[in-house]
Formats: sequence, structure tokens, C-alpha cells
Amino acid sequence: MDRVLMVNVFLVMVGALWFVVAVGLHIQGLEWPLGHFQQLWTPLFMPAVGLLMAAALLNGGLQWLLRFRTRREQRPPGPRAALDTQNRSHAP
Repeated sequence: MDRVLMVNVFLVMVGALWFVVAVGLHIQGLEWPLGHFQQLWTPLFMPAVGLLMAAALLNGGLQWLLRFRTRREQRPPGPRAALDTQNRSHAP
């Protein structure tokens, strides 16, 4: 899965560079690079950008969850824990 995401990142970067160069050439009157980019946008670049965004959101969500869980485990017990211990010590 890591290799797929690495290839995907490079594909998105190449697509972004291609777009910038194609717009520059379009301004100078050369149409074909932007035309080819537009033809490849829906079948190639849009899914690649979507996968990149989904992976980034999933990674961020999992990191937040792990951080929340470790903070919760490292937190000192609250005042109810002291009451529970007292009640257990007085039990017959």
C-alpha cells in the first residue's frame, strides 16, 4: 500500500507540473499540452487526487485517534478512583 501511495504522490506532482507548464504554453498559443491534460483529468488525475486526499484524511484521523487514546491511558485517575478504592477497602 505504501508503494501505491508513493506512486500516487509522484503522479499528482507530475500532473501539477504538467498543468502549470500547459497553462504557460496555452498563454503563448500552444494548445495541445492543455488539451491532453484535460483529456487525462477525469480518468487519471481526478482519482489520483481523490486517493491522495482520502489517504491524508485517513492518516490524520488515525493519528488523532491514537493520540487521544494514549493521552487517555496516561492521564492520572480522577477523584472517583480514590472513592472506589476506599469503598473496596471497607468491603467485608
